[in-house]
Amino acid sequence: MTDQLVQIFPGIATLFYQSPVIACTRVGLIIFGLILAYYGFKKVLEPLIMIPMGLGMIAINAGVLFMDANDLSKIGNIILDPMVSDPSDLVNIMQINFLQPIYTLSFSNALIACIVFMGIGVLSEISFILVRPWACMTIALFGELGTFFALVVGKWMGLSSGAAISAAIIGGADGPMVLFASLMLAKDLFVPIAVIAYLYLSLTYVGYPYLIKMMVPAKYRGVDMEFDVPDVSKKTKFLMTVILCALLCLLLPVASPLILSFFIGVAIKEAEIEPLQNLLESTLLYGATFFMGLLLGVLCDASTLLNDTVFKLVIIGVVALAVSGVGGLVGGWIFYWLTKGKFNPLVGIAGVSCMPTTPKIAQKIAMENNPYCIIMPIAMGTSICGVITTAIITGVMIATNGWLL
Repeated sequence: MTDQLVQIFPGIATLFYQSPVIACTRVGLIIFGLILAYYGFKKVLEPLIMIPMGLGMIAINAGVLFMDANDLSKIGNIILDPMVSDPSDLVNIMQINFLQPIYTLSFSNALIACIVFMGIGVLSEISFILVRPWACMTIALFGELGTFFALVVGKWMGLSSGAAISAAIIGGADGPMVLFASLMLAKDLFVPIAVIAYLYLSLTYVGYPYLIKMMVPAKYRGVDMEFDVPDVSKKTKFLMTVILCALLCLLLPVASPLILSFFIGVAIKEAEIEPLQNLLESTLLYGATFFMGLLLGVLCDASTLLNDTVFKLVIIGVVALAVSGVGGLVGGWIFYWLTKGKFNPLVGIAGVSCMPTTPKIAQKIAMENNPYCIIMPIAMGTSICGVITTAIITGVMIATNGWLL
């Protein structure tokens, strides 16, 4: 009777055939997945990522079965195996695990990150950078402070240079960059780094408002700003896009896939190629975001995440995003002082290039204190500069890995 129950309800039975640590972690991740999905539904967290991620996390930890009826020690699932690398095994498992082809052909080679970057490029408006170019670029540099600080912390905690760099890139708050760097420098830690990065980036919408309110007193949050969005011709913006793409690819060829992806999105928008623009900003961007969230969820397998290094990565991720947020706000305060009170320091948080989350946070808090305060154009320009800055820093760090630390 017991054997029959084991075969009929393997999801439950496997909990008693695994170590207590793994079994308890599975249960904890199932509950955590429920929480993520619920708060995604409530719009407290980003629903585009959190709902598929939460459900994926539930399924991968609940849907565990015995892979061999004659050997109950062989436990796994038929959703995804991120650790398989042998070509013949990979071909076999792609015929069984239903998400394996998507993971292998789009996620584990950073293609999905490039598709997301194309969509971000289409949604970006280069003119916003020209509103306050020096302020946007300088604050974006301040918003990278967490990257460099976390790099030192990661090395101090005993990580290899590749792992430390990959985790530190979380400070740039740019998920595709984190995926790309970890695939290049720390393939063995790609799964936990990717999961931690996107989980934390989704949580910035909850955490950064508290940081802002700690660093920016209420009377400064509604500072109004006078600005004009420059009337730049489509031709000028298109040429600027092409030249920037060429220059950055020439200087940082190791990051050229992401640089190309971002600027080709911008170029398609400025050239007004409507069929491609609609494809990138709707179908491909939302499709890639959906599968990214789903894959991140199913990567949260208890046995995969129970790694001594994961705890270090969790700490580095928190440090990176917290220090970057502080750095960006410090940059905002510097321009407030330089302009003698004519610059809203909330713009600083947009230097952390979690686009469009951080600009939206800045605008929302500004309007809570002054309903007529509009800072979104400058915040968006700062965030776009942050994307470009993160790409440059990622390329430099990958190219100099080995002697940088």
